[in-house]
Amino acid sequence: MQPEGPYRFTEVLGECQVGRAWAALDGQDRPVTVAVLEGAAAGDQRWREAFSNAANVLAQTPGGHRFVNADFSVAQPWVAYPSEEEGAAARLFQSLGMDYQRTPTAEMLPPPPVAAPVSAPPQLPWAPQPWAMATQPISGVPVSSGAPVSPGVPVQRVAAPATAAAPDPLDSSGGPRIAPVARPSNNRTGLWIGGVVMAAVLAGGAGLLAGKALGGGTEPGNPSASASPALYEATQYSLNKAKFDADLMPLAEPWLPGVGGCAIDTEVGGPKLPEGEKRHVFCRYLGVSVHFAVYESDAKKEAARAFRQQMGVIGRALAPGMREAAQSTGGASGAPGSYVEYAGNGQDGRPVCGIWWSRDNSTTALYLETPCTAGLGGNWDALRDLWHRNS
Repeated sequence: MQPEGPYRFTEVLGECQVGRAWAALDGQDRPVTVAVLEGAAAGDQRWREAFSNAANVLAQTPGGHRFVNADFSVAQPWVAYPSEEEGAAARLFQSLGMDYQRTPTAEMLPPPPVAAPVSAPPQLPWAPQPWAMATQPISGVPVSSGAPVSPGVPVQRVAAPATAAAPDPLDSSGGPRIAPVARPSNNRTGLWIGGVVMAAVLAGGAGLLAGKALGGGTEPGNPSASASPALYEATQYSLNKAKFDADLMPLAEPWLPGVGGCAIDTEVGGPKLPEGEKRHVFCRYLGVSVHFAVYESDAKKEAARAFRQQMGVIGRALAPGMREAAQSTGGASGAPGSYVEYAGNGQDGRPVCGIWWSRDNSTTALYLETPCTAGLGGNWDALRDLWHRNS
């Protein structure tokens, strides 16, 4: 079925799990490429917002792609790029983590009369506040309901009519999705910015982060070999230790004297256990939320890592100074692992900065989140130092 829009669609250029890219002609027969959100994703408000915000971010990113027209309020949101913006539609879908593939033999209109069943899009592993659900856009003008935007102007997301969201499994095998961790009642900061499991990303690790270079000069060492902690820290260590089992202890032990208010997903008032995880412990370190997770499998952990790496691409405009994802060595443990910096809008609309880290050969990970301004004053080095001293 041909998408809505003021264009004459001629052929399908490529497709992915949540949409297609079409070759089309405008009213003056000028060629354009139109990226269209389709199927179950088009009926899911989170995906609609992810699509519109990704288009805005790419339009304002150096080296990105400016679009000439868009309508994010129709049943199947679309964005049109001039033909000279080669690869724009592919990059848009890839920025959403989709495995975009060019069509080997272009599918000419009209399409087959019998539509294939619509499969559910991949799950947004985080929610309820995805980077794509920002309450305030980075820039742009509001879009009136149902109206295309002016050429070349990035748009503010427009809420679509409420529709029933289709189930959205983590992958094509129909496995359980990674659900959000609920914010505990005692004002714990949790970003839980949303998005999708990555099959392709715009930027990979560039090796900018490596071991001790991330911290404030602290040499790696075993915290248990240091001097005996003061009474308060010793008490916190004892209280917190009971919250962590053998899987999480290697990751959590450096944090135990300093964190407080730790809660397990199995206790009253604790965080809700996301699907895809076997265990989740939430703690506080001053103004920083500290999350410890045990994933069901290496694949689920990799999905979480890849998603946060994608947030590092999308969230650059929110938190300048972010570094590329890379393999990095923990400062306290000396253990090698995967390190990712990311950012997104929190529940109050303010940018939140985060660091995700997992040791190699483990299904566990920790991540730190705090408001970029109120918690860090815009200084990423402060959060890096905290991670380095306790990793």
